[in-house]
Amino acid sequence: MGRAHAVGLWLCVLGSMAACPEVHRPGGKLDRAAHRDTLERIPKPACSSEDYERLCPDDAEPTEECIDLCGGP
Repeated sequence: MGRAHAVGLWLCVLGSMAACPEVHRPGGKLDRAAHRDTLERIPKPACSSEDYERLCPDDAEPTEECIDLCGGP
């Protein structure tokens, strides 16, 4: 049982390490999440609510125009 346990543990470690490049690389999942968190901390719009809704949709990444004109999401 001891050897089987060790082999299983190493398989789990190797499996979790296989996802690292996708998660930790520039533009990876963590990088995008940090970017979204940073954008959420920017003060809310300096533009009208109609312009904000048109330029900064909730279901998409903010555009440069959204960030420049409205201060980001």
